Amino acid sequence: MRVLSRLLHASVLAVLLTASAAGPAAGARMEPAPVVRVELELPTGNGLHAHLKTSPKGEVALEIRRKLRGADEAVLYEVPGEVSEAGLRVRFGRIGLIDVAFTPTTTLDETAPSPGCTGAPRTLKEGVFTGTIAFAGERGYAHIEAPQVEGSMSVIAPWQCPKEDDLSPFEDVPGFQRLSARPGDGERESASLVAFSRGFKGVFGAGVYHRHSGGRSIFYGAREERGKKMKVIRVTSVRGPASAFDFDFEAGTATLDPPPPMKGHASFKGDQDGGFLRSTIRVPLLGSPPLRTGHGFGAALYPEYQFD
Repeated sequence: MRVLSRLLHASVLAVLLTASAAGPAAGARMEPAPVVRVELELPTGNGLHAHLKTSPKGEVALEIRRKLRGADEAVLYEVPGEVSEAGLRVRFGRIGLIDVAFTPTTTLDETAPSPGCTGAPRTLKEGVFTGTIAFAGERGYAHIEAPQVEGSMSVIAPWQCPKEDDLSPFEDVPGFQRLSARPGDGERESASLVAFSRGFKGVFGAGVYHRHSGGRSIFYGAREERGKKMKVIRVTSVRGPASAFDFDFEAGTATLDPPPPMKGHASFKGDQDGGFLRSTIRVPLLGSPPLRTGHGFGAALYPEYQFD
């Protein structure tokens, strides 16, 4: 079954961190520091799943997700943090602090430098992160507190090679991926509608495929919030029958009737260059008021299913 992609952007990051603050002696070569990445599963209740991961650049992403009654609700918090081989410290504004030290217990992988290269091995270790773990989701939707959790730490040491420096090809950082389009089926069996609020802080979308031959529909809504240091993205998606999204490309019309937990319905008149959306649809979002998709949303209708 096709599902909504998990939110915005996955990146390939390669970062050089300079030597210590004291600085090297004059004429000495500045050696890049290892890149450290941490991954944790955090304990929570209410059917929620919490996953934390750092990027090679030191950004911390905390994803909290819940699946309920065919719907998928998620919140992504992105904020700068301090990560080293000693542990992790990150503050999520007023709602959370994780300040933990790492004690390794198992080495899962150790990779020596490639032939002809020099440098420390690159390691992946499991262990225990001990210290302060506290997070209280907005409006009380989530509560995380524990003295310690298990997790993993990757230490990617820089290697010096005779032909070119290998500063480690980082894997894609899992996160939220772009929507990907696939070709229309030629039988007007598939369609997508995408609507954005002013300023593009809110988005509502719907798609249907194989509407006359056992297909399905999907609806989603998302809102982005930015503070001084933290970005928050909230998204809810729900799957429904193909009949929940009806469209007529010749007339340039569409009607939407998403299943719970979304409420309301919508009609559209226009095409892929834009049109007019009448909507009472409200999308529930974890930790915030619902996204209202009516006034101020511009929309367009496309002759293909755009969600993988």
